[in-house]
Amino acid sequence: MELGPTVWVDIGTKSRGVAGGLPDLAEKRIRALIDTGAGGDCIDDELAKRLGLPITDEGEISGVVGRHCAVVYTARVYVPSLDRLLFQPFTGVKLHQGGQWHRLILGRTFLRQYRLTYDGASGGVELSTD
Repeated sequence: MELGPTVWVDIGTKSRGVAGGLPDLAEKRIRALIDTGAGGDCIDDELAKRLGLPITDEGEISGVVGRHCAVVYTARVYVPSLDRLLFQPFTGVKLHQGGQWHRLILGRTFLRQYRLTYDGASGGVELSTD
């Protein structure tokens, strides 16, 4: 699959309660790319602003277009396939503006806790804790 290993996530600033035992976050079924080449985790800057995520830091990052300044947002992200709620920083990047299909990038910071199996032919992704 051309789009790479993708998982669906829910995202928001805080849970609006629990729906059926699961966190009820503002945005549902957001595409997240699992990127083994990314050192950290990123969020689409436009999405972060629309959700009103708090800016908790800023600094210089580097990527395929070189070094540039970026802000860091703090968000809650629920990964249903792992039944895992994350509360952590995400660097704001221009995913949508750059024509990307994903709105979140989960890099090696995220992956350190999991085993990733990716079937390149089908695009199937399996994340596990063992």
